[in-house]
Amino acid sequence: MAVAASTLESQAGWVALAMVRYVPVLVLAAYSPLRWAPAMIRITLALGLAWLTVLSIPETALQAVPEGVGAWIRALVGEFAIGLIFGLALLVPQAALHGMGWLLDVQAGFGAATLFNPGADNDPQSLLGTALSLAAVVLFFTLDLHQALYRGLVASVDWLPLGAAAARPDPEAFFGLLGHGFLLALALVAPVVLGLFAVDVAVAYATRSMPQANVYFLALPLKVLVAMLLFAVAIRYAPELLSRLYRDAFSRVPGMLGG
Repeated sequence: MAVAASTLESQAGWVALAMVRYVPVLVLAAYSPLRWAPAMIRITLALGLAWLTVLSIPETALQAVPEGVGAWIRALVGEFAIGLIFGLALLVPQAALHGMGWLLDVQAGFGAATLFNPGADNDPQSLLGTALSLAAVVLFFTLDLHQALYRGLVASVDWLPLGAAAARPDPEAFFGLLGHGFLLALALVAPVVLGLFAVDVAVAYATRSMPQANVYFLALPLKVLVAMLLFAVAIRYAPELLSRLYRDAFSRVPGMLGG
């Protein structure tokens, strides 16, 4: 009876450690692709995935459960840090896409919306950035990228055992994630950026020939139209580029963990 109770206690400890590793990606709204789902759903999913992960690990591969408050704190902090690094691999592509949306807003003239609606100055929103983020969420699940993320989380238990706290973050790998993430996001919106640049050049020539006219506001509808047309063309190639963006980020996680 005592052996059974000890085994049950150990299993509960491993499930708790696994759940802490999954919390940043599955539960925290800032990182999770499931931020639209209720918190109870996200917590239940994290608990179920942690339980299945522990069941899939051979008993011979499980280390001893941490003993003492200090050991538990170190183990929990280590697991949470591993989960945060997985969360960064998800957050950086999202931030890159939203940043490219802000760039398009400035080029297309959507940033001038506060001139027509001063109340929006207190709550600035990126129109194209929001559109890119929503498209990314849809394609994230359509392209089964969430499965790649969860497979990586489960596979991390093999090379970073639960409770080992052996992660050694590599800053160079993190900066590589940032650089490649924003570069691939820029490739997605490059047609729109180049098209709007051509419009800006044409407007500049028009300004030199008609200095008395307010060319900026005259050209604003044209820039908005060109931006929306080119954005509609560029979004057709979004699935392949978004898949590459996220898969490249996930592939850099072992390097960021020092693996």
